[in-house]
Amino acid sequence: MNPAWRFHKGEAKNAYRYDFNDKDWTTLSLPNGIEYLPTEASGCINYQGEVWYRKHFTPSQELKGKKLFLHFEAIMGKSKIWINGTQVGEHFGGYLPVVIDITPYVDFEKDNVIAVWVDNSNDPNYPPGKAQKVLDFTYFGGIYRDCWLIAHNDVHITDPNYENKVADGGLFVSYNNVSEQKADINLKLQIRNEAAKGFVGNIVYELYDKAGNKVNGRTHKISISKNKAASYNDLITLSQPHLWSPDSPYLYQLHVYVKNKNGETVDGYRQRIGIRSIEFKGENGFWLNGRPYKSPLIGANRHQDFAVIGNALPNSLHWRDAKKLRDAGLKVIRNAHCPQDPAFMDACDELRLFVIVNTPGWQFWNDAPIFAERVYQDIRNLVRRDRNHASVWMWEPILNETWYPADFAKNAVDVVNQEYPYPYCYNSCDSEAKGKEYFPIRFTHPLNGGGGAYSTNNMDAKISYFTREWDDNVDDWNSHNSPSRASRAWGEIPMLVQANHYANPPYKYTSYESLYQTSRQHVGVVYGIHSTISVVIIPIRSMED
Repeated sequence: MNPAWRFHKGEAKNAYRYDFNDKDWTTLSLPNGIEYLPTEASGCINYQGEVWYRKHFTPSQELKGKKLFLHFEAIMGKSKIWINGTQVGEHFGGYLPVVIDITPYVDFEKDNVIAVWVDNSNDPNYPPGKAQKVLDFTYFGGIYRDCWLIAHNDVHITDPNYENKVADGGLFVSYNNVSEQKADINLKLQIRNEAAKGFVGNIVYELYDKAGNKVNGRTHKISISKNKAASYNDLITLSQPHLWSPDSPYLYQLHVYVKNKNGETVDGYRQRIGIRSIEFKGENGFWLNGRPYKSPLIGANRHQDFAVIGNALPNSLHWRDAKKLRDAGLKVIRNAHCPQDPAFMDACDELRLFVIVNTPGWQFWNDAPIFAERVYQDIRNLVRRDRNHASVWMWEPILNETWYPADFAKNAVDVVNQEYPYPYCYNSCDSEAKGKEYFPIRFTHPLNGGGGAYSTNNMDAKISYFTREWDDNVDDWNSHNSPSRASRAWGEIPMLVQANHYANPPYKYTSYESLYQTSRQHVGVVYGIHSTISVVIIPIRSMED
C-alpha cells in the first residue's frame, strides 16, 4: 500500500471525512518522513506537529469475501486512522506495528479512502516521552515505514500484534536442547475461524534446508468451532542441524500450511529460521550452540536514520547498513534505542549480526500510570514482532539511561519472560539501575585501571557483563579536539585521531585493549557513537586479524 498517498503538513479540518477534497494535496509514496533535511539535522530543525495522509484505492474484486487487515509497520507519534470516514484505530508510539481489521469498512463498489492523522509533537504520556529540544538526536515523523494490505480467508493464521495474547498469536518458533547432534524446534500456531461453520483440517509444517531440500515436517489435525481462535503446539526434532552463528548464518525455510479436509490450502506462509542456543553463564561467559564463544563480541549502536530522508529508509538501505556494519568486522548491533525496521532485523538474520533489541525510551520517566502501561505494551509487542529472529541476542526491556522505579524493572523482566516462556531468553540492564538484581546481564565498563568493574572484587559470579556504549569524550563541539566524538565535517585528521584513540587511549578508559584484557565474564562491547561506521573499521579489523 506504499504508492500514491496524498499529504498535507499542518491542520486540515475534516480531513478524515470521506468527501473531503484533497485534490490539491501533495502526492507521495511511503515510506515518508514529512520532509527532506540537511545531512546534519541536529538542533531541532525538523518539523514537529500534525500532518495528514489520505489514500484512495479501489480493491480488486478478487479480495471480496476475504478478511482484510491494514498493517502499518510504524507511524511516528500519536496517530488516528479512518476508513471511509469511520475511525478504526488510534495508536500511541512510533516504532511498532499498527494493525487494523478493515473488513467491515471496505466497499468493493466505489473508491475507498484511508485517512491518517499523525502528530510527532512532544508528549510525556507515551514512550519515549522526552522532549526533542533536550534530545541528542531527532525523532522525525510521518508514516515512515511500509504499509501493507493483508488478505486472508475466513480461516487464517493470526497476527500476534493484532491478537494481543500473551506468548501467542501467529507463528511462534523457539528452540530447546540445541546441539550439533540434534535440536528441538518448538512450534506454536494460532488460527482463527471466522467462517459460518466449524473448520476441520490440518496444519502442515515442512522444513527445507538452504539448498531447497525438505529435511523434516509435521502434520497436526485440527478442529476449530466457528468464530473461535485456537492455538496448537508441535515439535520437530532435527538431526545434525546446521546451526546459526555470526560466523555461519545458516537459515532454514519453514513452510506453514493450513489445509481443509479436502487438502486445499486456505492459509500459510514461509518463515526463515536460524537454529541456535544462547546462554550467558556468568563468570564462564557467553556460550553459543553449546560451546563457549571464542572471543568478546564487538559491535556498535545503530540509530535508524539516514542523511536527508531521516527515518524514512527504504528496505534496501536497512540491508545496506547491516552489510556495511558486518563487513567492518562487527558481530553485534544494539538497536539504539528503539525497535528498528523489520527489514533491518531480516538483514541481521541473513548477514551474521547479533542484535540487542531495545524498548523505545531514553532518559525519561513519567510517574503517571499510563506511561508505564504503554511501556509494558511496547515490550509485549516488541517480543511478539521479533521473537522468531535468529539474530536476537538479548532483550533490553528497560528505558535507556533512565532512573525508573525498581518495580518497573521487575515488571519489565516479567513481561519479557511471559511473552517468551522458552529457553535462550535473556534480559539486560545497567549495573547501576534500580532493580538490577532481576537481570542476568548487566551493562558496565572495563577500565584501564581504578574505578571500573574489573578493578573491583564485588562482581557477581552468576552475572554476565557487557558494555553497551563506550568511547564518548565530547569537547565543546567547536574546538575539534575531542579524541572520541569527531564530526565528518571536521575532516580526515580528527577522524584518524578518533580511530587511534579507540584502540588504546593514553588515559584510564574503556578501549579495545582493555576489552581484550578482561575475563570471559565480560562478553563484549558496542561502540557508542551511533552513526559513524567508517571510524571503527580500522581498529576492529586489526583486533580480529
